[in-house]
Amino acid sequence: MTQLASFILFLTVAVFLTNGFAGDLPVNAIARIDVGEGPVNAIAYSRSTNRFAVAAANSIHIYDANTYKELIVLVGHTDLVATVAFSPNGKRLVSGSLDLTMRLWNTSTGKLIRTREEHTAPVNSVAFSANGKRFWSASRENNTIRSWHTRDGGRWSSESSTGEVDLITIVCSYRGDVKATVLSGVPQQCLVEVPRLGTWRITTGHEDLVNVLTLYPDGKTLATGSIDKTIEVWNNTDTDKPLYRLIGHTESITAIDFSVDAKRLASASSDKTVRLWDLTTGQAIQILIGHTSEIGAVTFLEDKALAEIALAKGKTVASGDSDGTVIIWDIGKIASVD
Repeated sequence: MTQLASFILFLTVAVFLTNGFAGDLPVNAIARIDVGEGPVNAIAYSRSTNRFAVAAANSIHIYDANTYKELIVLVGHTDLVATVAFSPNGKRLVSGSLDLTMRLWNTSTGKLIRTREEHTAPVNSVAFSANGKRFWSASRENNTIRSWHTRDGGRWSSESSTGEVDLITIVCSYRGDVKATVLSGVPQQCLVEVPRLGTWRITTGHEDLVNVLTLYPDGKTLATGSIDKTIEVWNNTDTDKPLYRLIGHTESITAIDFSVDAKRLASASSDKTVRLWDLTTGQAIQILIGHTSEIGAVTFLEDKALAEIALAKGKTVASGDSDGTVIIWDIGKIASVD
């Protein structure tokens, strides 16, 4: 009996440690990760390896998306890491930082493969190509997007965007390479370039600057988030007006992400909440409350490897805040969108 009691006590402690002290978790949350290094500015998910990377302060922490166990820490940046992206096979990760560098990492060993210092302003966006053979880095310096070989991290080419650029976001997927920009000359205007689908331009109804945007991997659906506290969802079949205008956040939108089946959108805000939206109706599904500071990153986890399958769904959402806390939300507990 003594051995049995000890074993039960051990399991109880293990469960509490694994789940970040479950008794203190917010409603709908299943885990809390206290990175403890500073603000979480980006979270990226690897479809191939079922891992996610958290950019917190100057470091990048890689976790198992099933157990939420920390697997490795990538250290080398000398200022805040602003953006991260996995290669399609999950074996490499590219990061951009306020230290003006772009870095390429081996995600299995944690080894730094190459550092590039060509940018003269913070690197605010990075992305891999669909085949993983090259990647891009972008900053506001000279409106430049730079392209690189993945073989050795060597520079491949450089190209400049037209006009004055306030924000460059590069989005790529296994279905094709996609680039999107927000033009500062017209703060509410977005330009999307999709190979084989052409170029499309939208002028949003936002009343303030567009500060975040994301594209669904097929390159046909775009979401914009603004300082004006609203989100607009667009489809390239109609660039005159958005499909939906999502209203509910009480502060600036800081991050947005599509679910794998494009039926949901997750949004994060300076108002310390995450909101889930039904993209079949344009209605809010749930407000996720638990962060105690501004949320800077949000992404769906799990099932992205099945994105080509109609039944694939994101089961969890990860969000990170300026205190260095990541919360994993179980959206399977929330009413499903069919």
